[in-house]
Amino acid sequence: MNTLSAISFLAAVLTAPAAAAAPHCHAIRGVIVDAPFTEGCASPNRFCAAGTVDGNRNFHGSTEFVMDGAVRGPASAPGTIATSGLLTYTLRDGTLLVRESGLSGLQQDGETRFTAFQQVQSGSGRYAGATGHFYVLGQAFADHFEAEIQGEVCTP
Repeated sequence: MNTLSAISFLAAVLTAPAAAAAPHCHAIRGVIVDAPFTEGCASPNRFCAAGTVDGNRNFHGSTEFVMDGAVRGPASAPGTIATSGLLTYTLRDGTLLVRESGLSGLQQDGETRFTAFQQVQSGSGRYAGATGHFYVLGQAFADHFEAEIQGEVCTP
């Protein structure tokens, strides 16, 4: 490479816009245990739930779900309800707000189950600018809910 070519190459590299840093993505697995509450519940459907999340990668903290939509499930799945709401994960190093959309009231062997998809909407602290999603599979008990979450959180 001659001197002029080397100078042109260096000039191009030094003046090129910096590429955005690739996000750091981490697989998250955990368990949410929560219970319904009514006092201070801001849900138009009058359904909120609060509890805890215990997961890998320091994904430990509290949760609060506020349902903002519910409709009867399909005729082919009688007794089900399609729901949507915002769930906030409050973790040691930040918060993560997700949109949860799911189906509840599924019956299996006399037990009530639910499933949902959570899409990251926003975050703060370590989770500022985060993206990602979770899959949820849970069971409803008389006084609380237990759900496994599995997914991915990507931070800038």
